[in-house]
Amino acid sequence: MREMMEEEEVPKVKAFMRRDPPRLSSDGSLEDALAEMIGKDSGLVLVFDGDELLGMVGDSDIGRLVAKGVSLREAKMMDFIAACMLTGNQPCVQIRDEDSIVNALRVMDLSNATNLVVVDKNDKVVGTISVLDALRGWREKV
Repeated sequence: MREMMEEEEVPKVKAFMRRDPPRLSSDGSLEDALAEMIGKDSGLVLVFDGDELLGMVGDSDIGRLVAKGVSLREAKMMDFIAACMLTGNQPCVQIRDEDSIVNALRVMDLSNATNLVVVDKNDKVVGTISVLDALRGWREKV
């Protein structure tokens, strides 16, 4: 097995991203978010206001809230989302669909993120990619 690969040999993010990640409007509850995650077997939900991506909520976020006794039915997503900015504990970090899987892993490492929002050349959200999705793509080429 090769340890290093040339960047051009590495698959693109678009080949391994989730094209239909769970999406909810900003007025939804965390209970709605959990139902979407379970229904689509995904570790996160993207939160939108119309076409504008506001942030995301992850399964670990919801797990922490359940452990603290927070009612998911009453909790509004907007109070708990990781906002789409480059600051904060778990920022909503974006990557282009044409970027390499290795670059996605680098971005995840540098930003301490386990999921990235994938955008196209027009900055339109086209999916998400997790660490496992990226590793699956990397492994196919090793």
